[in-house]
Amino acid sequence: MWDYISSLRDAILGDENLLFHLFNSVFLTILCVTTFFIYILMSQKELLQFSYTLETVNDQPVNVLYSRNWGNKDLPVVMVVPGNPGHGGFYVEYLEMVVEECEGKFRGCVVSHVGHSPAQSRVFNVREQVLSKMAFIKEQLEPDTKLYLVGHSFGAHIILQMLEKGVEAEKTVLLFPMFDSMAQMPKAANLQKMLQYQFCITGIAWLTSLLPFTLRRKMIQFYLQRFSKNTQDHMAYTIFELISPDSLNNVFGLARNELAVVREPNFKLIQKHHESLVFYYGMFDLWAPLNCLRKLRKNVPEVKFHIADSDVSHTFMFGSCRKVARKTIQLLTDDLPYDMTNLLPNVEEVKAAAAEQDYDFCED
Repeated sequence: MWDYISSLRDAILGDENLLFHLFNSVFLTILCVTTFFIYILMSQKELLQFSYTLETVNDQPVNVLYSRNWGNKDLPVVMVVPGNPGHGGFYVEYLEMVVEECEGKFRGCVVSHVGHSPAQSRVFNVREQVLSKMAFIKEQLEPDTKLYLVGHSFGAHIILQMLEKGVEAEKTVLLFPMFDSMAQMPKAANLQKMLQYQFCITGIAWLTSLLPFTLRRKMIQFYLQRFSKNTQDHMAYTIFELISPDSLNNVFGLARNELAVVREPNFKLIQKHHESLVFYYGMFDLWAPLNCLRKLRKNVPEVKFHIADSDVSHTFMFGSCRKVARKTIQLLTDDLPYDMTNLLPNVEEVKAAAAEQDYDFCED
């Protein structure tokens, strides 16, 4: 064996032409690899045209998305708490439009869920997400800041927990609020099936991470073009960040904990804060169906609520940002009527939509 290696070495060193071609091949290989990585970095820079600020919140790294006028400390703050997945990138367009709709009278931020952005190997539960948002208020906002809270989907549960723990807000708007008996919601069955295949899904994510950056980007953009009205780069990058084993484990881990802890609402708490709380429901939302609103109104008759147009879905960030941003500001500034009793959708229409999705709709 050693004789063979020695003879090969002598052959290479003895043949100047062979030696030249060998070094030439090595040089070209290094050049190609370097060019490839430079191209990836340039593509990534192009994709990252929006920016986050990596904050240390409650001793954990959390990406926070700030509005462009965040530096004006005299303005009140609209703090957005996302659903799950809790990546602030989904709300880039929404946050910009909220500031536009209020004509710069508010400054805004979206606080990502800890462990979701940036991803961490440790999985954080519901309680830790609540404490993270409370810590952000304490550590990052000035003591005399007027605070307005906006919670989307599961973010509504987080905000209600924050209010229960003593956080004070001028006004709170809960968008498509998922805070009532999550395991019984029509969409919960699909989620529970996904949780059964968590290992397979994270494995596929790991395999996908081995693909070149630009190829993964093209795949995500192709998906957005086919299934979403919002094809902006920030959406592609957000999904790109979430398709990693650590991010997905946090998303699935939080979802599993949500199913366990999001049960009967605290109607006494809602009654206590009903003057400053507004609920914004979707007409055909399977994570927060109108059954939940009827139950809420039965237990808290004074509750303030509004119902979205029929074309606005639970995941409004993918196509209805302008509409929801406009409604958000109107609800925060009392420019919309709250008693929508006479504007509830036709019961038969809702029943038909419920039947298509295979869940029961109760009129009471």
